[in-house]
Amino acid sequence: MTTDDIKDMAVKLAVLIDSFETRGDAIVRQNTLAAAAMAEAAQDASRVAGHVSTQAVETLRQTASTALEHGLREPLSQTERQLQASMSRLREATVELEKQVRTAGKLQKATAWKVFAACAIASLGVIGVAAYAAMHARTEMARAEWTGGINAAVASGNLAPCADGGICARVDGKRWVRLDRTEN
Repeated sequence: MTTDDIKDMAVKLAVLIDSFETRGDAIVRQNTLAAAAMAEAAQDASRVAGHVSTQAVETLRQTASTALEHGLREPLSQTERQLQASMSRLREATVELEKQVRTAGKLQKATAWKVFAACAIASLGVIGVAAYAAMHARTEMARAEWTGGINAAVASGNLAPCADGGICARVDGKRWVRLDRTEN
């Protein structure tokens, strides 16, 4: 694996992390807007229910007054009970909708934290790859510098193959010393 491969991999990881962060931000915005819309719908439903129930009670009272005058107490009483039961169900539905809005908000927070954690882990991966690439580049630079030094010594005549094999270096400009002595 070359340094360019590692750099390409680091760039790709950075692009991937950026994509995760962009997607995560979009999801968080969408969830926030959805939660706000649901909360607003629940409040609207609650207001409408209150308004409708107030109007219905007033209408029922007027109708009951007229009906009582005409001897319809029992049918009106049944109608009033049914209307109250309907209003009770409407209130329960509104409460349930508000619970769902709160649950959706909690889910949105959990999703946002998961996206944050995934981005943090991916960032640590990119940092690791970058550190490895830097260490590898440093090693390659030292090796290239060492090879350059050997080439310069060969070019200046201070480094040459020994007569009996191996590598010899000129010391003090006069004598040749073997550098790769092997123990026999």
